Order: sequence, then C-alpha cells, then structure tokens
Amino acid sequence: MIEQRVGQLRGKLNEFNCDAIVIFSMQSNADIRYFTGADIDGVLVVDKEEANLFVSNLYYQTAIDIIEDNVVLSKDLDDIANFLRRKGIKRVGLDFFRSSYKQVEAFKSFEIVDFSNQTLLLRMIKERDEVNQIKRAAFMARNAFIKVYPYLKPGITEKELADELVYQVRKQGAEKEAFDTIVASGLNAVYPHHMPTDKKIEDGEFVVIDFGANVNGYNSDMTYTFLMGEKTDEKKKLFNAVFYAQLYSTEMIAPGRTKAGEVYERAKKELAKFGLDKYFIHGLGHGVGLEVHEFPYLVPANDMVLQPNMVFTIEPGIYIPGQLGIRLEHMVLVHETDTEVIAFTPFMEAM
Repeated sequence: MIEQRVGQLRGKLNEFNCDAIVIFSMQSNADIRYFTGADIDGVLVVDKEEANLFVSNLYYQTAIDIIEDNVVLSKDLDDIANFLRRKGIKRVGLDFFRSSYKQVEAFKSFEIVDFSNQTLLLRMIKERDEVNQIKRAAFMARNAFIKVYPYLKPGITEKELADELVYQVRKQGAEKEAFDTIVASGLNAVYPHHMPTDKKIEDGEFVVIDFGANVNGYNSDMTYTFLMGEKTDEKKKLFNAVFYAQLYSTEMIAPGRTKAGEVYERAKKELAKFGLDKYFIHGLGHGVGLEVHEFPYLVPANDMVLQPNMVFTIEPGIYIPGQLGIRLEHMVLVHETDTEVIAFTPFMEAM
C-alpha cells in the first residue's frame, strides 16, 4: 500500500460520514494502482483501521509480491460484504460512476454513501514522481515522431504511418502506446476518433495525428496536424484559427485563479473570430495521468479552479463536415505561478 495516498483516502471517511470506502477496478486499474502500487484487477477496502486488497487467484501472488500485507484471496462480493459486517461497518462509500449495478447491489444491506469522483479528485493533483513519469511518456512520444516525420509524404497510407509511429513509440522505451494511434487524412479527419485505414495521404489534405506513450502506467497525449502540398490562404486561415485558439487559451491560465470552463470559452472565442466556433464539437482538454482521460475536464460547465501540479491537455479542433478536420493538442503542467507546455513540439507548421 502507498500509505500517504491511502491516508488521504482515509481522511475522507469523516468528510463523507462513512465507515469504509470500497473501490473497484472498472474501466482500468488506475485507482487500484494509485493507492496500492499494483497494476492488477482487485477491490480495495479502506476503513478507519486498515486497508485491504481483495484479489482473485489470478493476481494473488503478484499482489503479495508488491504489497506483501493486507492482501485477501477473494474477489467475491459476498465475501467482501461479510468482511465488512464482521468489522461492524454500517455506512459504505461507493463511486457510482466507477461501480457496476451488480457491485452496488452487493452492498444494499449497508447504508450506501455517494463517493463518486473522489478518487479522481485525489489523483488530479500530481506528485513529483508522477509528473516525471508523464514527462518521460511525453518525450518518448515526441521523439518517436521525430523518427516518423520523414515518412509523412503523399502516397503513404494512414495505417502505414500509424504502424510506424506505434513501432517507434515502443522503440523509444514506452511499455505501449497510450491509446490506439489516430491518423486521419482528408475527409477522414472530420471524425475526431477515426481509426487509420488503407487510404493514401494526398496533396492538399490536412493530416491529423493523435498519439501517446505509456510509461510505468502514466500516459501522454498529443496531436499534430499537417497540410500536405500547397498551403492556400484559406487553409492557412483555418490552421491559424486553431493554432491561436490553443495558444491564447494556454497563455491565459493563472494558477489558482482561472477556471477550467474559462479556458474552454477563451478557445471558443478565438475560433468565433474566424466564424469557426460552430465546428468545435468537443471539450478543450482533459487531465492525463494513470488514465488518458481524467480530471480536470476543460468543458463549459466546469467551474473548477486550475491548481498547481495539475496536468491536462489543450486541444482545440474544428471539423467541417464533408471537407476537413484540424486538431492541435499539447499537454500543460500547472506550476505555482505559471504553466509549462510538456515536451513542446517543433512540428507546429507556422503559417
């Protein structure tokens, strides 16, 4: 167990007036890994006296090797519920967004307390070692693209380019890519999550490349857009609109004062100057850490104030149906008095 982090979690027992907190592995093992150091599927139970990780036979030896103590061989929900009853637990905190219906139902005999998003809020403020791992992942991804950049020419297919980038990310030392690499050219770039195909990249097209690396469980996430061939005034204008939206929204961040939603609105305002705000169809950014998408989210309704040691993306984009897509994404680390763009890229095509 990572005692400092478990201590922070235990500190929320009084805040939420509950006797124990139960944390499940859902979309990923991120919460379990954050509090225990073990990247395994399990159920973490924290009460006022101790923290126990319940695991199946498949992960038991791994958990013992990493955590040593407080590992219980069982992931059966009834066993966990009986364990809590024997300890006299009455009120149990559950994250409804990161628990299944079956998991919540298993604890219906207890008084259930809504503990939603609390682990994300703890993970949102990064420790020094976490920042270092994220930076490593960002530099590995950037350095991989340096190797791939010469391949970016008309005639190569989206899939060929993506496969080469995945190979280079691994070659730089990453454990794996952070997510499925996106290469989208021409009309395909209209779709933010387009998966690479055998379509060949052609002159006159924008090419959107979205990728990242995973290092020791921590991720990076970055997107470059390039214009193949002749750069017409109209296409320069479109690219510059997205570039300025990213630049000015990044520069406006004042640690401890600026709200996440205000950064989104600044980017949208810049796009509106070019009449392109209606083509901005997603949030401006998201936190990055053990998960590629985590708190904070830079969306209109979020009044969360951006704090030192948060790491998140700034990624404005426009998607004009039947024509093109452009997205630019970099990662930002908030310091005490300013912000840092992590692994600043030399690949921005100033126009």
